Amino acid sequence: MDPRDQRFAPHVLAIRTGTQIRFPNSDNIRRQVYFFSPAKRFELRLHGGTSSDPVLFDKLRVVVLCCNIHDGMLGYVYVTDDPWFGVSNDQGLLTLDPLSEGHSVATLWHRQAPKMPPVPRGEIDTPAAGLHQRLSIAVQPKGDQMPAAPPPSAFGGAFNKAAHR
Repeated sequence: MDPRDQRFAPHVLAIRTGTQIRFPNSDNIRRQVYFFSPAKRFELRLHGGTSSDPVLFDKLRVVVLCCNIHDGMLGYVYVTDDPWFGVSNDQGLLTLDPLSEGHSVATLWHRQAPKMPPVPRGEIDTPAAGLHQRLSIAVQPKGDQMPAAPPPSAFGGAFNKAAHR
C-alpha cells in the first residue's frame, strides 16, 4: 500500500488474514500513516522515499488508513478469510478464477456503503461450467470529496475527527 501522489495506491486492497503489508512512501515528503481501532492501532512515520517494516493484519476487518498531512487521503484494506476475494475494476466487475463448483456465500463491501460493513449478498451455486452472477450493494452518492468517515463507534473519535477536517 503505497502513499504516492497524495493518494494510497491501490485505493482499496483486499488481503487474507495474516498478511503483512509494507507501506513504502513514494512521495518525497514526510508523513504518518495511521489507523486507530480498539482492536489494533498503528502509526507509521514515513520519510520521503522510504518504506516501513511490514504491518501484520491478523483480524477480519475493514481498515481505514489516514495520512496526518493530507486530510482527504484515505485508503482501505479489506481483511478476509474468504477462499475467493478480490477488488472490482472501475466498471464494478470482478472475475474470480478459478471458482470451483459448489455452494458459496457472497459478501460485498464498498467504501461508500452506509457505515461500511461487509454486506451478505446471498448464496450462490456454481455449476461445473462456471457462472456469471450480478450482485449489487447500495452506496451513498459520491460528492466532490472523499466519503465521510464511519461513525465514531466504528473506528474511534480520532479517525472521525481527522477524516472530517
